[in-house]
Amino acid sequence: MAIMDMAMAEKPNNFLSKVPCLAIVGLFISANSLAGEWRFEPSLGLTETYTNNIELSQLDKKSSLVSQFIIGAGINFSSRKLQFSFAGTETLAAYSHDSGLNDDYQTLVANASYSLWQDNLTAIASSSITNVSKNDSGNSLADLITADTVQQRDLSAGLQYDSANSDYSLFSSFISNAVDTEDGIGESHGYTVLINSKSGNAARTIFWQIDGSFANRASGGFSGIDGGFTSENYQFEAKLGVITPYKINPFFRLYHERVTGTLAGSNPEAIPSWGPGLRYQVAKHFIIDLSYNNVINDSHDHYISTSIDWQPSARTSLSASYSNRFFGDSYELDFSHRTRRLINSLSYHETIEVFDRNNYQEVNGDVWCPNNSFNVSDCLPFGQVPDDTSDFQSVPVSSLELVEDNEFSLNKRLAWQSQLALARTTFTLDLSNRERESLSSGIIDEYLEARFSVTRRMTSKSEVIVYIDYSNNIFDKYRPDGPRQEDTYKTFSASYNKSLASSLKAFITLQYLDRQSNVERYTYTEARASINLTKDF
Repeated sequence: MAIMDMAMAEKPNNFLSKVPCLAIVGLFISANSLAGEWRFEPSLGLTETYTNNIELSQLDKKSSLVSQFIIGAGINFSSRKLQFSFAGTETLAAYSHDSGLNDDYQTLVANASYSLWQDNLTAIASSSITNVSKNDSGNSLADLITADTVQQRDLSAGLQYDSANSDYSLFSSFISNAVDTEDGIGESHGYTVLINSKSGNAARTIFWQIDGSFANRASGGFSGIDGGFTSENYQFEAKLGVITPYKINPFFRLYHERVTGTLAGSNPEAIPSWGPGLRYQVAKHFIIDLSYNNVINDSHDHYISTSIDWQPSARTSLSASYSNRFFGDSYELDFSHRTRRLINSLSYHETIEVFDRNNYQEVNGDVWCPNNSFNVSDCLPFGQVPDDTSDFQSVPVSSLELVEDNEFSLNKRLAWQSQLALARTTFTLDLSNRERESLSSGIIDEYLEARFSVTRRMTSKSEVIVYIDYSNNIFDKYRPDGPRQEDTYKTFSASYNKSLASSLKAFITLQYLDRQSNVERYTYTEARASINLTKDF
């Protein structure tokens, strides 16, 4: 690790020069902003992983030794105006069973912010490179070992304004964003505008609350696509009320939402609503709102909305709401509670999304099976052709193919995290569930994930981490004749981490995976053993 004042460091790897966000960060740098502290942390690592089932087959398992040489770099800079962080890796992977798979992979997380005016107006930029699953229906746990990932790059830049005092609070932002993928699926570009404002504690006559967002996106990544698909999502809610000497205060609520574009499942008919409401001030930090909403164009039933905002202490907060949107009843929830050793958080949100990597179509194909076998589990993986087909027969099968997402989808996400930190042991439980509904076809996919982990600090330089992971993915859950595909992943992992010296560390990991699927060829088990050595400079 090296710390330098008023200094510049050469880039250690050629791949870093390809990162577009560094050019944006350069626009922020001035003589004043460089008056800060640099922290540069390069590293070299080697990971050897043995797997007994590299091709994820049920019966004909093939083992492999995967070698990963990892070049890493971390940069942090902090000054009065400029904040910048960078973490990137270049991984060279080699596979003993098939040298044709040898490849290099990059990861990156970079963030920059520059204060333009009185710490209220800030220019921000971020960039990331991740390796995501090529097809979740084929393997949602894809990684560099199985070599079935694609590279995804995200780039965003924009302005944020944040101001708060006893009279009011105001936050607004304009962010331009682009997503680019190696296989061209899930690419998009566009911008998002946000505004949130409410009256402060010093308000004595009137109170207000405004929440608005506008998102415009189009298909295509950094370069875009002529004549591609477009989407616009507009959402606005405003409350204006009168403060009375009593705990009940009347207000007026206005809500408007519109989803348009050339994507399937749009809702071009806006459903604006308005109506009177009452705010009940239960306590200083406990507010309940209730309103009756009239739909202006009578295209939708009138409805009641309510919300709760409760912050009994600095360690506990609760916000929840119920309303009605163009797709039906809508709920939101955020809860957090923190004590000295225990942290709990619970959230539920519903969002309209576009251009993701979760749209599939059923396609017919063939797999090659031995002539003397009638069990599909004996067949070769989908798309694999034997060198000699004389002892095999072609059997027609169907599979889910990942395709471009040219539709609006409603995503309902529920997440719960609980962490108990004892003197030397930390227990963590993570639960999440996502339901994705296509607004054009009505197809519903569901993704459930659960992980329980235990981290035990053995000495000041070593620790043991054990976790159990459970995932259940259901594609087309409510299909009359059963889901098109249902996968269950159960993973057990144990790791021992050891600091060998001040800048030298190592780990050993053992992992076992059991996958069950209603598609027989996707049922298999895999065992791995990994050892790593990393040198920090």
